[in-house]
Amino acid sequence: MRIRGRLPGASSRARAGVANVACATLMGVCAGVPAPGVVASGASGASSGPAAVPISTLSAELASAFVPDIEVVRLPLAQLVGALPPGPTLRLYAITDQPGLYVMHAPSLAAQGAMFSRVVALIERRDMPHDRVVSMSAVAANARRFGEDPAGLTAGNNFSAAQIAQFFEVAQRQRASLTEGERALQALLTRWGLIHREAGATGEGGTTWRAASSRDFLVTIPGMGKGPAGEVIDAQVRAAILSHELGHWRFFSDPAYAHACRTFWWHQLTHTEREALTGELAGMGYDPSDRIVIDEMQAYLLHTPARFMPLADQPGAGGVDIARVKRGLELSVRNAGRNAGQ
Repeated sequence: MRIRGRLPGASSRARAGVANVACATLMGVCAGVPAPGVVASGASGASSGPAAVPISTLSAELASAFVPDIEVVRLPLAQLVGALPPGPTLRLYAITDQPGLYVMHAPSLAAQGAMFSRVVALIERRDMPHDRVVSMSAVAANARRFGEDPAGLTAGNNFSAAQIAQFFEVAQRQRASLTEGERALQALLTRWGLIHREAGATGEGGTTWRAASSRDFLVTIPGMGKGPAGEVIDAQVRAAILSHELGHWRFFSDPAYAHACRTFWWHQLTHTEREALTGELAGMGYDPSDRIVIDEMQAYLLHTPARFMPLADQPGAGGVDIARVKRGLELSVRNAGRNAGQ
């Protein structure tokens, strides 16, 4: 559910260090953590990687999450891009003409990863358990298998409030300690009224975590700037991430649109094409379940600028023509829209 790779200024090898930095900064549990005050990226004993990042830098960014009365900006979707802050500012936007849609502008890529890496792992990562919260070191080890990292896993995010509440409920049931970033996220979403603790349940202290509404949906994007692995989040990159994540909002909130995408997947693509697309997405680390794959297909093909598109043609009898699939999906969605308007 995030734009993969192709962030300007970072090779795939360099990107692989980003979340090890975030992970070690917050937790001190990744391999190769040096003396207090700085963290080094990559696996233990790695001979190359991005420059060390002061622990105080990320902590200061996350500390802003606890400032009382953080501004919540209410505006229509058309005004969102123009209202995004130019610097490392934490801000929440409530989209007035899209009921249930909230957008979080995180201070940076690393701070966003610090809040969401284990949420991503629980909800949508391939080869990660979906019934328990794993350690940050396990998330980093899994990410390295795909040439990624926990911060890079969350170049942008989209989750229903119910999914985020599920993460905190699972962590509470297994008595897993939350990271600094996760505590910040929990406090933010509780303060903003998207999740809450509900009394009278079977969780810790007789409470459980619940979403305030099944319609609430959170999109997150990083602030502009240079990441610890050299990746550059500029206005163009940030806009591309936002467009991709808003594609997931449409799939979540528009039943006719989602039905058209599912119908296209099952009835217009061949079995070979479905296998090829599933294989590409699974190779990026996505859970290969239909729930994830169909949603990602539409977000990449219809809502992601071409220069950030990770899906590629696979020639031959067992391959897929991405341009042809995109045209077919566009037609399916347009026809569904016309039928809905009749």
